[in-house]
Amino acid sequence: MNRSYMKARTMVLNTKLGKMLRLWMQKRSYKLEKAQKIAREAYGSEKTPAEIEAIAKDMMTEAKKYNVGFDEYVMYHFDKRDQADRRLFIPTRERALYCERLNDPKNQMIFDDKGETYKVFGKYFKRDLTEVVGWSAEATESFRKFVEKHNRFIIKPFNGGNGRGIRIADCEKEGGFEKLCETLKTQYASGFVAEELIRQVKELSAVHPDSVNTMRIFTVRFDDRVMFLPCAWRVGRGGNCVDNGGSGGIFCALNDEGVIISTCDEKGRSYDVHPDTKHPLIGFKVPQFEEAKALAAELAQVVPSNRYCGWDLALTDDGWVMQEGNWQGGIVAFQCPLQKGYRKEMDAIMDELGL
Repeated sequence: MNRSYMKARTMVLNTKLGKMLRLWMQKRSYKLEKAQKIAREAYGSEKTPAEIEAIAKDMMTEAKKYNVGFDEYVMYHFDKRDQADRRLFIPTRERALYCERLNDPKNQMIFDDKGETYKVFGKYFKRDLTEVVGWSAEATESFRKFVEKHNRFIIKPFNGGNGRGIRIADCEKEGGFEKLCETLKTQYASGFVAEELIRQVKELSAVHPDSVNTMRIFTVRFDDRVMFLPCAWRVGRGGNCVDNGGSGGIFCALNDEGVIISTCDEKGRSYDVHPDTKHPLIGFKVPQFEEAKALAAELAQVVPSNRYCGWDLALTDDGWVMQEGNWQGGIVAFQCPLQKGYRKEMDAIMDELGL
């Protein structure tokens, strides 16, 4: 097992996140049948049954020995990479260990609890937000006032991830406020956040109009500066209202001028043009790119004890706004489209910070 991984595991041995992560790893069952199914879906048209079987077994080895998810094996085309090249990629579960070393664990709730996020970063949202939990009289009345102001809005569940459970609600089309509440009590038993809709600029909406297509900017805060990791722009597809890779979205890697240079989805497929709208992707320049980086640099200073974050930003007619901050922002957003592992660069950052 590589040096940085072992160091990361040692550093988080007694932390809450570390304990949760190890427990999750211990309970996780890597089923050969699942690996075979994923291998057939990914390589069935180009590989023989014997080759599929060998790939499935290799997927199992990567998962058990290096914590590489089956989806990551496909996404990063591990079937075509040697061991040295594979080890340059930071898998999702190991990325969490880097984040634990970079960030003070007490800050996690600032980013995971959307209500807390709004309290700390509210001025950067530039839109209304309300939490609905428990359906107390106070919570219901607060939600009523929000709906009166925003008849159509977006709902984000407390216990969601990768865009799961996010949808657009329309009070009028869903039978009025009382009927809407009945529906939401059933659909979101653990509660949800209701947000005013973001209206993105026409240039970005043209690529995929049903989703807010966001910039993911990764920052690492040093004591004297903010460093940017490779930036990515994410675009939805298939009429989905979210742009998350886990919901079928496309990751687009950008160069230093904000121009898309490569793309990839979580199935490892690349696109020169958007598969639905046929809008060009490769060569498309995201507007106001430097302004987005400037906002991310400012956001990185808000919680000084937090060194690493992935900021999701949306461009509106009034400029860039914060959609959310990701305490453990997944670097799959740029490792995937670039098809390049970022371990050496991350280890250099850790060494400079003395972590």
